Amino acid sequence: MWTVPLIVGLLLTTAEAAAAAPSGTATVPLEELIPLYAQREPPPATPPPTEALVKSQLKGRLTADALFVEGHFDVEVLADGRWTQVRLLQLDADTFPGTLPTVDGATVGVIDGHLCLLTRKAGRYVFDVDLHVRSPGAGPERRAQLRFGAHVAPVPLSLEADTSVFTLAEPLPTRGGEAFTVYPHQGALRVGWRAALAQVSSQQKQQVRPPLEPRITEANASWVSTLEGRATLRVSYSLSLDREQSLDLVLPEGHRLERVTLNAIPIPVTSEEGSLTLKAAPARLGETTGTLEVVLSRELGVFHLSGRLHLALPRVSWPVAELRARAHFPAVFNYRREGGSLEQYESAAVSEAGASGLPGKALHFRQYLVAASAPTLELGYSVDISGSYFR
Repeated sequence: MWTVPLIVGLLLTTAEAAAAAPSGTATVPLEELIPLYAQREPPPATPPPTEALVKSQLKGRLTADALFVEGHFDVEVLADGRWTQVRLLQLDADTFPGTLPTVDGATVGVIDGHLCLLTRKAGRYVFDVDLHVRSPGAGPERRAQLRFGAHVAPVPLSLEADTSVFTLAEPLPTRGGEAFTVYPHQGALRVGWRAALAQVSSQQKQQVRPPLEPRITEANASWVSTLEGRATLRVSYSLSLDREQSLDLVLPEGHRLERVTLNAIPIPVTSEEGSLTLKAAPARLGETTGTLEVVLSRELGVFHLSGRLHLALPRVSWPVAELRARAHFPAVFNYRREGGSLEQYESAAVSEAGASGLPGKALHFRQYLVAASAPTLELGYSVDISGSYFR
């Protein structure tokens, strides 16, 4: 056993012995003295390794009682082969996420009151998350607070606030127009506002729009006839209305009702003595447009070498701003307008027979400002002998 003189022990412990009142002598083995001396100065603690690097961008907009935040996160996970939990934002009773994103190789969810990214695979993960931060209380003053997680450095919030609708509680740095910047304070973003409309007196109420007078902005009709005289009449009406309205139609004489569709949906209707009444409505709730289509059939009789055709369209109870009609009749005849309210015109879009996809010669007619009347047309026809031997 090794022993050391008393003076060696005193030199090694001189700092402590000087401050202590008692004194004495001791003999300590060297192999026991060295470990005791090593315990006096513990090695410096190494900082925990960084598991993830996070970049974030936040955009927000105000609603009547909440702050809506759109968060963009770019997370670089460094650890591989073990579970890594990256805490992004703190969530409380007034903060909750919308639809959580789907990220390949990782999961974004709520763990222990935090919005977290959980994965055991190193790599880069980029995703967006929507958050609703409600204001506690029910008074006119609104407050919203969003706290950052332990792994995210606080960043400013780009806020959109319509100053004609909302009044901010504190002045914020502006980026022009309705864009403001909210800087973090003590690891949290805080926004206060109130609805500017609440300050308007009760006498200044929003004006109610008067009911829309129902009308037909445009009507398109087409006649298609075979050489045997079987004709089909199709009429499409573009409706302008803001609620359910009653519409009356009177069918032309000699026509048979085939079908009626309202906003592309067939509706059952019955014709009594050539007239029918139906309930027209907009295509969707809140819109002011609709479409009505009526299909009729008629026997014109066999075409002769020459003759006359008397054509008519249904009479509707709503005014029609513009009516356009096409007639597709056998190409072996020449046709001429001889009367009626519809006027003939040349169409640049369809000038050749068959260019519209329908057989026969195409004739074009129109009429403006039709009100409570049935448009009519009289056509004379004769055999087309152009290019023949007898011409």
